Amino acid sequence: MPWTVDLSPVDAALCAQDPDLPGLGAVLNAAPLAKTLGLGELRHSYLKYKPGTNCVAGLVPRDGSLGAWAAMTYPPVRWPDIRSRPKWNKKAQKAVYFDDAFTVFVPLALERRLPNARKLSAEKSRAELLHSLGLSHHTLKILRYKPGRRIVLRADGPKGSRAVLKLHARQADFDRAVAGAVYAETMGGPAVIATSPTDLAIATAWTQGHVLSPLSEPRDFVLAGAMLARHHAAGDPKNLPGLSAPKPHRTVRAISNLQPSLKARAQYLAERLPTLVADGMVAIHGDFSADQVVRETFGTVILDWDRAACGPAARDLGSALARLDFDEIGGPLTEDARRALIEGYAAVRPLPKGESIIAHRAHALFALAVEAFRDRRPDWDRHLGGVLDRVEQLCQTSQMPKAPSALPSLSSALDPEHVHAALGARPVEVALARLKPGRRALVRYDMPDGNVLLGKVRAKGIDLYAPRIQAKLRSAGLDGSDGVGVPPVAGTADSLALWLQQVVPGRSLGDMLDDPNCDCLNAMRGTGRALARLHLTPAQTERRWTHADELAVLEKALLEVGYKDILSLAKARLARLPPAPEVGLHRDFYFDQVLVGPDTVWLVDLDLYAQGDAAIDLGNFLAHLDELALRRGNDAGHFDALEDAFLSGYRLSAPLPDPRRIGSFRWISLARHIAIATRFPERRHTISAIGTLCRKKLSDGT
Repeated sequence: MPWTVDLSPVDAALCAQDPDLPGLGAVLNAAPLAKTLGLGELRHSYLKYKPGTNCVAGLVPRDGSLGAWAAMTYPPVRWPDIRSRPKWNKKAQKAVYFDDAFTVFVPLALERRLPNARKLSAEKSRAELLHSLGLSHHTLKILRYKPGRRIVLRADGPKGSRAVLKLHARQADFDRAVAGAVYAETMGGPAVIATSPTDLAIATAWTQGHVLSPLSEPRDFVLAGAMLARHHAAGDPKNLPGLSAPKPHRTVRAISNLQPSLKARAQYLAERLPTLVADGMVAIHGDFSADQVVRETFGTVILDWDRAACGPAARDLGSALARLDFDEIGGPLTEDARRALIEGYAAVRPLPKGESIIAHRAHALFALAVEAFRDRRPDWDRHLGGVLDRVEQLCQTSQMPKAPSALPSLSSALDPEHVHAALGARPVEVALARLKPGRRALVRYDMPDGNVLLGKVRAKGIDLYAPRIQAKLRSAGLDGSDGVGVPPVAGTADSLALWLQQVVPGRSLGDMLDDPNCDCLNAMRGTGRALARLHLTPAQTERRWTHADELAVLEKALLEVGYKDILSLAKARLARLPPAPEVGLHRDFYFDQVLVGPDTVWLVDLDLYAQGDAAIDLGNFLAHLDELALRRGNDAGHFDALEDAFLSGYRLSAPLPDPRRIGSFRWISLARHIAIATRFPERRHTISAIGTLCRKKLSDGT
């Protein structure tokens, strides 16, 4: 069958240098070629190239259905044997041949080296496989397919995604995957649903949430680093295999095959890669990167422990940093993600030596040199050169990002055995929910009696103020009985330097703002009423927060970023405010501090509770709405309807302060976000808009 493909210049050059594989271009562009055959919309999932020998591509339907194909091309001398294989020609589903290109497309039903995957193509054998894994009546979607090696699928049931299913070609790979999955489960990872040694198949529980990418927010990388550190601190490596040594000579060969002109440089770099030192041996992931991390509502989960091993902690950190380096070449900047990952790790346990992390990072990045070719990036040649440039830079540096000190008790607070000793019961599950490196953390505990607790850890020791205030507020009437409350305090654990509160039923108001199906107006009215109830409750502390305190925080923030003119406007605005009655303030009140339940609005995180001007809480809440609108590319009035609902809810229970008074603290609070935005890449585009708005509003008195 005649064939033509549109080759990029770099692919055309590669094909020209390998005359023994005249069909190489067909496999490099197998997806568009398959479409002309009527095989559907396919995407590349795998590519393996041996110059002069063969090239194999794995192709997966874009909708994830089970119609996967492998495209393979061979030298002309082997073609008669390939063309006459009986199993590819006598079955109901046959291979498709391109004789002019010495290339064959083989359906999943005819897989040679991954025979168990053939069961997926027939309804009866697929049902038997699913039954053996406890997944009867589930449907399957292909996630990844490596012909002759492995296929990964998602099993969906009546209630949504249920499991990840992996079928392996080799016994050794299956055994290692099972060992890694069992280890991960003991560390709070996905449960192992079932294994089938006959089919070399393993099913593990599906993890809901979002997978990290270079575009994820830095705080997600902080939590990922902390979770990795927790594994390193608490994992037991004694039953895990040893770590295989890097093989830079293979990378040199692969680079030479693709770009002969780079052979000398690749060899030069391979010989100058830093020496790897086997220090700090722990249980490691073995292939750690951002796309192995899933952020859930209440925790962070690390997936795919197929290469779990006993090795140096620096290996996992170096692997993750290298992948971010790789993603940055021709892609988004990842400096903040790299720094956040290191900060999160250092908040739980001391970092390995900087030179050790850099060494592993350099080796891992060098191993990724030809990954852009395998991913079928059109500019894979430039990307390959960019990887070598960065490897050379790493070989010449010994600098690592500075990280804050670890939270001394966080590692123990994440260890079920330490928690058992402190609380008298071993939690069923432990998850790190929030982390501010070097400062504080929030840990979720699912207890065996069905209770769910949140523990708060601080770097400077256990916080006795917040639980005392929370208990007093509940005694004063904020116990949820009339639709407004603060969560019950569940005690303290001195040995873990944390205090605990019960989890209450409700959804974060911040999450609701992202859901078009939520009744946000009613939730906002309930939030306004809840804040009014807090302000009407007699103050339960002698601690005070004055206008001068508010101004001091703003001054520190704006002087760091050079916005002295806004600071001068804020000082003048506050100087004109007359005194006001003081109430019990939340002092950090915004939508993420509110949980909206079926019958109750809960106020959380009262660590800063103090007496002060009610307009401070009201202004702070409105400023956060303004910032969110600007961050999403809208104007500051985008949430006017929500603002009106919030203020009307407050007004139904308590008189509102003068609007100009609320406005004063609103724009002062928003001005603080200028400094905050400089620390988050995804917020930096708002700096100019915030500055302009604050100047206008602080000047005109609104």
